Amino acid sequence: MKVALAIAGLVLICSLSVFAEIPVQSNFETDRFTGKWYGIGIASDADWFQAKKNKMKMYTTAMMPTAHGGLDVTLSIQKPDGCKVIHDIYKPTGQPGHFQYTSSRWGTMHEVRVVETNYDDYILLHFQKTKGTHMSAMVKLLGRTQYLDSETVEKFKQFCLQQGIKKENVALLPVAEECSAEI
Repeated sequence: MKVALAIAGLVLICSLSVFAEIPVQSNFETDRFTGKWYGIGIASDADWFQAKKNKMKMYTTAMMPTAHGGLDVTLSIQKPDGCKVIHDIYKPTGQPGHFQYTSSRWGTMHEVRVVETNYDDYILLHFQKTKGTHMSAMVKLLGRTQYLDSETVEKFKQFCLQQGIKKENVALLPVAEECSAEI
């Protein structure tokens, strides 16, 4: 039993160090990051992702700054039974472009890193999700419009592969009808 706990602890520490090496956009500016974005691509190493990825469609995200340096984030996803809205507050960690939040829906802790953005066209985000001792990674590509150039899409795909996410777990989302919820 002690050996199993020691091994689990080492795995967790190694996982944390891998996630700690994820880059964060230098000189990140929260005020330029805010506004409406479209979910263009998504990738994950989570077990559930493989079964769900082919059902996913483009969504919209609104990001607004909070008084304490965080982000008020609202995702709107068009579903067959209507618009689904997910709201979270990303709290600052002390490093610009690095945030944390706890999912009210799943009770999971998320670390969010803005890997790269040019503020006008795209964002490359890395998420680390932790529930108990289980950790998974997700990468998202967001755009100011529904379409991004092939160079940016390729950069997203390559970053996913560099994070150990398998090629078959990288999805570009088809354009979908926008939700009627205000963003």
